[in-house]
Amino acid sequence: MFTKKEKNIIIVVAIILLLGVVGYIIRVVIKKQRVLRSTEVRMKNTFQREDENREESALPNKPVNINTAGLMEIEALPFLGMERSKDIIQYRDKNGPFKSLDELTNISGIGAKTLEKLKPLITL
Repeated sequence: MFTKKEKNIIIVVAIILLLGVVGYIIRVVIKKQRVLRSTEVRMKNTFQREDENREESALPNKPVNINTAGLMEIEALPFLGMERSKDIIQYRDKNGPFKSLDELTNISGIGAKTLEKLKPLITL
């Protein structure tokens, strides 16, 4: 049989081997979970709505009739986004056609200054 000293040496060697195996496993796991650097990430697709491909600077050729225009036509106007355009259509559906351009100020987010900027671009 082994002496007490030999048993202690075998235990120490076994512990060293076990620590080596545990360290190796930890390194492998950490390597698989490493943080990606920004240079390693490539975006292939952009997240845009299909209608965002239009030119923002292009103003309509003729004034837009806000009583008959669809969502895309109203949204194409400057100073109005998607939400304001939806609000205009909802207001129009609820209250009927606009009787005057000043009625646009009844819509939240459209004030007198915005209306003055829009007047050359819209009609009834």
